[in-house]
Amino acid sequence: MMLKHKRPFPPFRFLHTLLASALIVLASMQGCSHVDTAERRVVMLFVDISLSSLPERENYKHYIEKIVAKLQPGDVIAGGKIIDLTIADFTPIFYVELPAFDFWSDNLTLHKKLVEKITSQLYASIDSVLQSRGKIEKSEIINSFLVCEQFMRNKTGKKSMVVLSDMMECSSELNFEKDELTADYINRAIESLRAKGRIPSLRNVDIWIAGAYASSTEKYFAVQGFWNRYLNETGANCRSYSHTLLDFE
Repeated sequence: MMLKHKRPFPPFRFLHTLLASALIVLASMQGCSHVDTAERRVVMLFVDISLSSLPERENYKHYIEKIVAKLQPGDVIAGGKIIDLTIADFTPIFYVELPAFDFWSDNLTLHKKLVEKITSQLYASIDSVLQSRGKIEKSEIINSFLVCEQFMRNKTGKKSMVVLSDMMECSSELNFEKDELTADYINRAIESLRAKGRIPSLRNVDIWIAGAYASSTEKYFAVQGFWNRYLNETGANCRSYSHTLLDFE
């Protein structure tokens, strides 16, 4: 009688490798539940709702959708308005920390529903602001950077600020629509702001500016020259200054 050949058991080394691989996969899935605050993203978003922003608000909405789509579990995003009293009347539009997913204890379907609910509430808050038609003629853009400094203080993570505005500062001190932004004007403005303590420290903060606009190419570059100088004084890293949102990551 012929004996059937039996397939030998897998060697111990093979089983050990297989088990180790499985544990690595599980560990990576479990890691989703423990967000390292040093690795999370902290985003401060400012939206200009002065009258000059009306033609761009639909674009602002699309930019915000792109920003939110880049966020990961554990990331934080907060929003504020650029108005005539940006800092004196500051009230957050929203403050959201996206919940992490715990592979061992969370239900994936319920977690997705929770994230969708939070995101929907965020968009509802944004929509209510973008749909407002208040007659706000001035825009204190500079003060949004002061608010950002306060917001980022004592927070850990990859810090980002996004400003959705035409960047035409219009306050009791500066009026980019009417003023001629010469090199001397910019020097005097920076010195005045420094003397008043209005140049914040934004080191390790990446900044994206979208919506920048001016009535002429010459004016556009003159205004950009001011903001380049101002942001350099703050120590921030300006990743983009453009009419549209470029390369947000």
